[in-house]
Amino acid sequence: MPIAPPAVVVGAARVPLPFGLFSTFSYRPASADRWEAGISWESINCDPADGIGLFDWCTPASTVGLPKDFTHETPGDRVATPFTVYGNFKCSPVGYPGDMAQARATEHLEAREEARVENAFWTGNLGNVPNLAGVGMDAGSSVELFGGLSAKPGRALGLLEDYNAAEYGSLGIIHMTRGVATLLISLHLLEPRGGRLVTQLGTPVSAGAGYPGTGVAGEAPPANQSWAFVSPAVFGYRSEIFTSSNRPGDLLNRNTNDLYAVAERNYLLGFDPCGVGAVLIDLT
Repeated sequence: MPIAPPAVVVGAARVPLPFGLFSTFSYRPASADRWEAGISWESINCDPADGIGLFDWCTPASTVGLPKDFTHETPGDRVATPFTVYGNFKCSPVGYPGDMAQARATEHLEAREEARVENAFWTGNLGNVPNLAGVGMDAGSSVELFGGLSAKPGRALGLLEDYNAAEYGSLGIIHMTRGVATLLISLHLLEPRGGRLVTQLGTPVSAGAGYPGTGVAGEAPPANQSWAFVSPAVFGYRSEIFTSSNRPGDLLNRNTNDLYAVAERNYLLGFDPCGVGAVLIDLT
């Protein structure tokens, strides 16, 4: 028969999952710009560069590529909006002082924030723009490749690489669930390199724990299939962790005698408006 309560010890440390969205870019300093109410920026032209052949002095009009083409449209100011991710903790105030409860809420945020950011970035379900599904953005901002049909992993990855090369022409990011990434690694289509997960061509891959694998309209994929996206390079800001109140007792529900603690962080993610491609991958 026990004569004392169980000893209180420290549990297993929470280790972040590797190769998620945060591995594909570095956050800008939170104090670098006034981003908390949203930002806008001017993107360079997304169209390919043009060219001119050998100039024919005898018949200048026949020179390939002349006159020069200035009809490409420069994108207007792109907009990105912020969102908030929070962790929480609920307990009895007996045996849990406010600072301990707050520490637990902060630990919860730090352990799960990346997955929640990934989910918002894929779906736009926190009203955040831009996002991979194109929610709240211009119509047609996300394009279904291969006619919306499913493609085998190698073919699907090639479609994403081709789309990024044609529409963005710079190093983008491929986004997929961790299950899909595991399959592609087993097929030697992806590999860890320099702290990132990349394709054989070196394109960064975000294997997000918060990615749902849904399509551009939020539709669930058929059985044994999953959607993947490719986007332009991502940049972002995030704030320091902050709490709802610094005054002891403010988060105590005196009706139920429950103590609440909340830890929050603001985020903002953006990418140039050069197109997002989506492909349905056959996992069989």
